[in-house]
Amino acid sequence: MIHGQLYQSNDSAVTLVTASIEDDALVIRLLNGDKRVKDERCVTTSQLEIDANVTADKGESVDIGSSESNEPLRFQQSDVNAKSKLGNLPREITLPNDRLLVCSPSPLLDQWLDGGAGSRISQMETKKPWLIASVLLVPLLLYVIFVQGMPWAAVKFANQIPYSIKSLASQHTLSALDYSMLEPSTLPNLQREQLMVGFDFVVKQVSGLGIENNIRVHFRDSNLIGANAFALPDGTIVFTDDLVTLVDGDQALLDAILLHEIGHVAQNHSMQMVAESLFATLAISYFFGDLSGAIESFMGIGSSVVQNQYSQKHEWQADNFAIEQLKLMQRDPADFADVMRKLSNDNEQLGSENSWFQSHPSTKARIENAESAAYHD
Repeated sequence: MIHGQLYQSNDSAVTLVTASIEDDALVIRLLNGDKRVKDERCVTTSQLEIDANVTADKGESVDIGSSESNEPLRFQQSDVNAKSKLGNLPREITLPNDRLLVCSPSPLLDQWLDGGAGSRISQMETKKPWLIASVLLVPLLLYVIFVQGMPWAAVKFANQIPYSIKSLASQHTLSALDYSMLEPSTLPNLQREQLMVGFDFVVKQVSGLGIENNIRVHFRDSNLIGANAFALPDGTIVFTDDLVTLVDGDQALLDAILLHEIGHVAQNHSMQMVAESLFATLAISYFFGDLSGAIESFMGIGSSVVQNQYSQKHEWQADNFAIEQLKLMQRDPADFADVMRKLSNDNEQLGSENSWFQSHPSTKARIENAESAAYHD
């Protein structure tokens, strides 16, 4: 005999019941003359009788009698829907007419609801070897999915995006930024023209990538983002006036930044980031469910941390692209280290603290990477 509670869809009361499996059917009986636990109001026996009449009129296979006859409720397996068994937690069984039966688990009930497959899964959950294996294999599986599978899928996804879509997205993005945080450049026209001559020379030397004709450099002023540069998916690259001022208009240092941004465009990082963010959010929601919200709220980690790691990987790839291109142009990779050092002094950030919560690698590590390349050149 299985003890449980029967919840009515149209009432807040809980009916105490017993359940059993008889003749391959789930049989539910009211306990001791229809005892009920009240929430705000109590459902009466006559209400059960009315529900039984309505059910009978609809031709369903549920028969609810009055408390006097104490006729049980009978359900075939096809009439009910149950959530999968989870440890020793109570079973929740959805009945016709949106009733819910909550009862303690039992081997017979579990077998009737889940069949042999459910029974085997339940046994696996209680076996120590399987528990140990899951502790070892689940982290490995998550590592493969998040570190190997998602980046691979993101690259494949990004490569399928046509240039027309990238161009449209970039135009809308730049328009939105111009409206919200960017202003027209205040640099002298002559200085911008001289910088553009140098940029055009660099772009012409970046050969064999298929993106040379798409690179377009713009200058903008901004009090919000300060000394910065960024690339859009279609090859649009924006330098802020503050960045030009920070390096005193040094063409060599700005060329190093330009090559870094070209690296983002050449490797399709913007579209990859869109795909990786989407995949990470869906995967975390699937594997961790509501836990992801708790993690995000109370520990500051979750999908944002995963996305930060992808972003850092993209920054490393763009750094190494710039360094390699500087070598091919017979220029000094230390230029990239110098501009990173100026940026770090401007932002007062040089260490690697809280790297899990940053979208960029530590500036110190990036400087050391460029200086190492220059030293071994």
